[in-house]
Amino acid sequence: MRILKRYQDMKLRNKLMLLNSLLILISLGTVTYISYKQSSRTLNSQILSTTKQLLDQTESFLSYKIGKIEDVSDALVLDSNLNEMLSKPASEYELAMQLRDFGNISLNLSAFQREDDIFRIRVYIPDELEYAYEGVNFLPYSEFTNSKQYTVLKEHVGKMLWITDEDAIPSMKHPNVRTIHSIRFIRSLRSLDVRLGMLDVDVREDVLSNIVQRANTSANGVAYLQNSKGKFIAGSGSPLLTHWKLNQDTASAVSGKADPWVTLQFGSEKVLAGVKMIAGTDWSLVSIVPLQDVYASSNKIRNQILALMFPLVIAVNLLVYWISTSQTKRIGMVIRKIRRVQSGELEPVKSDGSRDEVGELVENFNYMISRMKVILEEQYKLGQEAKNSELRALHSQINPHFLYNTLDLINWTAIQHKVPEIASLVQSLSQFYKLSLNKGEEIISVEKELEHVQLYVDIQNRRFGNTIDLHMDVDEALFECSIPKITLQPIVENSILHGIRETGKRRGEIFIYSFREDNTVVLVVQDNGIGIPEALVKQFNLSEEPEAKREGYGIRNINHRIRLLYGPSYGLQFESPPGGGTQVQIRIPGI
Repeated sequence: MRILKRYQDMKLRNKLMLLNSLLILISLGTVTYISYKQSSRTLNSQILSTTKQLLDQTESFLSYKIGKIEDVSDALVLDSNLNEMLSKPASEYELAMQLRDFGNISLNLSAFQREDDIFRIRVYIPDELEYAYEGVNFLPYSEFTNSKQYTVLKEHVGKMLWITDEDAIPSMKHPNVRTIHSIRFIRSLRSLDVRLGMLDVDVREDVLSNIVQRANTSANGVAYLQNSKGKFIAGSGSPLLTHWKLNQDTASAVSGKADPWVTLQFGSEKVLAGVKMIAGTDWSLVSIVPLQDVYASSNKIRNQILALMFPLVIAVNLLVYWISTSQTKRIGMVIRKIRRVQSGELEPVKSDGSRDEVGELVENFNYMISRMKVILEEQYKLGQEAKNSELRALHSQINPHFLYNTLDLINWTAIQHKVPEIASLVQSLSQFYKLSLNKGEEIISVEKELEHVQLYVDIQNRRFGNTIDLHMDVDEALFECSIPKITLQPIVENSILHGIRETGKRRGEIFIYSFREDNTVVLVVQDNGIGIPEALVKQFNLSEEPEAKREGYGIRNINHRIRLLYGPSYGLQFESPPGGGTQVQIRIPGI
């Protein structure tokens, strides 16, 4: 209900804006959501399909490369010339024959080493042969038989054993290039139980890494080769390689499935893992793709759609705003003028001549304003005449000459009887009334008005035993400014009788000071009396009639006189915090 009430209180333009914005957002949001779901589903399916195809292609390419290396290894191991050369006893193998056979075998090895897939071929031959220490392609067989890899190779089941540089013997390593070694025994063709030597065919690790890299389709994913012991053979070079490493049991379980792809949980992240076995080796080709990377492209499409939708929504809303503003502009103009009427400004609305409902409203409003101006002007003139008549009647009740003569007689009588207090009091009272009457003039200078107040407080102090302290700090530059007579005295009288005299000590202070605000003069009367009730302060400030007609009559009369003379922006303003005295500001033009 509260939301409905707020909606009902909204401006017409804002209602139109809200309704159109909701319709636009619902329509575009629905279209955007459906489009995003369909496109993301298609795109994710394509990415997954591409990822799986790349893993299959990489596995096929690696198997092809391994097959070529295996073919070269088979060709050398089954070479009858090499087998016969290694089978001959050293005592029956003349040096000339050895050199001839060495040259022929070296040419054969050089031909194979020119292949891009093979980095180097080394043959470990019996130590007795003269060229066993050649050091490039031929090395002594004892270097291998004395290593632990000899035992590993003997126990290996399979044609070849693949090892990394970390497991290779020193003579198999290259100082500047990391390689993967394919090693196997060279057995006698006459008796396979007889080992004549060992063949080492090397492939560069970076060649395998470049091939493996093709299986990685994600910026945050990895692809790598690992052997049956879970040891890295080659990888895509990503720093996340160890973070995404599968243990061998998981890799074996995944590769044995019909669909070698599973979704795994790595910590707080989900990944898509694919594993393929490489034929002829104990290697597993592993591809790890974070699911957030799979969805990244669809998220990018979503962001692009949103980036397109938001400017479109803004543009449409701007158009709606322009249309609604143009439709409600004239209504808003009439409303603003009505609000100004409440503050006393009676200005008509500029009409554009239209004859629609708003045009008719403008015409009727302007007619009403013109009539109000006429009525207010008549009331103002009547009010001034009534006030002037009232003041003239008041003045006529007092015969200034009779009053002054009487006071003068009292003064001389007091002097003759030697009563100076009465003489002084009569002189103050005589001066007080001279300033009050001011020869029938309504306007008096600020200086004389301050003198009038001083005389009044002096008389009251004689009455109340000097319990009122008056402090005046008014700029002398304002002394010549005009002010309606008897403006300050009623305010000071209220401060004394209804403020200070109502306190427990019945003693207090009154301050009168001044300041300027542009062309406005502000006189402030402040006391430390008991203050004014909040309700009465509000009535005074709003110029309301109090419930008791006699209460505040003099104050309201001052406020009314100032506004009649100078306009509604001038007059009295009250402040009275609870128990903190009263402050009255008299605002008059600096004339």
